[in-house]
Amino acid sequence: MVVLTREGLSKMEDSYYWGGNRRCVPFPDELKERLLETYGEEPFPFTWSEQDIHEGARKIIRQYFND
Repeated sequence: MVVLTREGLSKMEDSYYWGGNRRCVPFPDELKERLLETYGEEPFPFTWSEQDIHEGARKIIRQYFND
């Protein structure tokens, strides 16, 4: 079972910062809540993989900062 936790979200923020996406960091609280709401629980009867979470989160983050 893979879900996004606050610790995982913090690591994701660090990754964006050190990856050169400094305009996206720190993540606003609204964005954090959206990510945790979406990936904080697995959608029964399906499961998330780490790739699902990272790719989905990347799309949400990109959309949030481009709008």
